[in-house]
Amino acid sequence: MKWSELKPAARYGIIAAAVVAVSGIAVGAVLLSGDAKRGTVPVLLPEITATVDATATAAATETAPDASIAGSTKQPTPVTPPPAAATKAFGKLKGIRDESGGNWTALWVDMEAADFLTGGDALAWLIQNGDQDFYNKKYWYARPKGAAVTSFKLPSSNAATKVSVVMYTWPVVPAVGFYGPDMTAQKVGFGEFYDSIYMDEDSDQLLNRYYWFTVTNDVCTKIEEQPRDPYYEP
Repeated sequence: MKWSELKPAARYGIIAAAVVAVSGIAVGAVLLSGDAKRGTVPVLLPEITATVDATATAAATETAPDASIAGSTKQPTPVTPPPAAATKAFGKLKGIRDESGGNWTALWVDMEAADFLTGGDALAWLIQNGDQDFYNKKYWYARPKGAAVTSFKLPSSNAATKVSVVMYTWPVVPAVGFYGPDMTAQKVGFGEFYDSIYMDEDSDQLLNRYYWFTVTNDVCTKIEEQPRDPYYEP
């Protein structure tokens, strides 16, 4: 039977069968071919959707601190406060007290504080007291600060070695004349200084002289005589 004699329905059936046959042959050829590139066959995948837990995600992204790193962090070096600066007080020595019953563990030095005056300050002080005729520009003058006694603690142990005593007019008495800054300093043991006052009844009159008292951390560590010359004494 000729193609032109077939009914339209028959024609469509034949065409459809032919298309199916050709497609099957083409697919088989692709699968059987070892040289075929798999990437050339598009594969449609279903769209994947998922709900992400925000809390879980945040927890996962947080990085816990490394304990070994935290432990190895260098700590700041403690700052040590500087030692207290020594201060100097000027005044008349009134006595040395031993409140430990002779054990030398509670010693105190008592002094009457005064101002150390030279130059114009000294002259003004002398004029105020009517003693300007006694003024000498090379000499110093003491202006008492009051009758109150100031006390400084001495080292609680080994005061004999920890307290420095510097004298200029004792035990060796210099010749009469102006006692200038070039005088020879005489280092005296504190025990010798103490005994001269209290064992020898202060025969050398070490009390009531003027001294400089060096105080560090509220403890007197040095007693230094400020020499006077009786020739210039007002």
